[in-house]
Amino acid sequence: MLVPMGELLQDGLQRGYAVGAFDVCNLEMAESVLAAALENNSPVIVAIAEAFFPLNRFETLVNCLKEQATPLRIPVALILDHGRSYESSIRALRAGVTSVMFDGSALPYEQNVAITREVVKAAHAVGVTAEAEIGHVGQGAEYERTQDQLTSPDEALRFVEDTGVDALAVAVGTAHGKYKGEPKIHYDLLATIHDTVKLPLVLHGGSSTGDERLQKSIRYGVAKINIYTDMADEAKRRIKRTLDERYDKVRINDLILETRAAFKEVSAHYMQLFGSAGKA
Repeated sequence: MLVPMGELLQDGLQRGYAVGAFDVCNLEMAESVLAAALENNSPVIVAIAEAFFPLNRFETLVNCLKEQATPLRIPVALILDHGRSYESSIRALRAGVTSVMFDGSALPYEQNVAITREVVKAAHAVGVTAEAEIGHVGQGAEYERTQDQLTSPDEALRFVEDTGVDALAVAVGTAHGKYKGEPKIHYDLLATIHDTVKLPLVLHGGSSTGDERLQKSIRYGVAKINIYTDMADEAKRRIKRTLDERYDKVRINDLILETRAAFKEVSAHYMQLFGSAGKA
């Protein structure tokens, strides 16, 4: 069944688990994540990043996912991930997502607030959860530099009050993609932010951060963790192995099946790790 993301996050906070938000590029990847959630009786968030818009007709993909998710016995949220503008957020709302994440974290504070506030108003008008980011979660390839952009607890509180967001993505040491160096989550900072804003917190850049680090973060108010790179890398490994072993006999549908298997296996691992398995 389709639900607003906020319902999942609030339940996670109350019961001490986090919900995985798994980014997908197409229907095959999404179906694999949904299959893993069903097998694990887990609530799940299926995420479509604006960066993936060129790969599919966004509205068509959302409609297909709504048809897939609606009859399921587990709660499913569909989110626009890292929306880059007010316009793309409105496009996602019209398509029928149950949550939107506007990412203005690279903008000046006042500009981030101004756009986020309008996205929140539009989302709340149609019963949709709104997420935004303060601080900036950068790329793992520039990991040391990204540590200069961590979230300030005082600014986080001001941002929440200024915008009315339902969930807050924070920069506390994670990064997108592969890390250059050893990841470090600043748990003291995370705990302070949670005590200050009293909202479900979101970690972007969960891939390759380390199971123990991610699991520990849930103790400090993290109710949503985003995963993509680990699933994509496992798909690449499987595809390379298949091509190396029997290149002349491989068909493209064989590679699609390997991709599906990778997304299902990795997402299932994180559902179990985050404690959402069995919570649907």
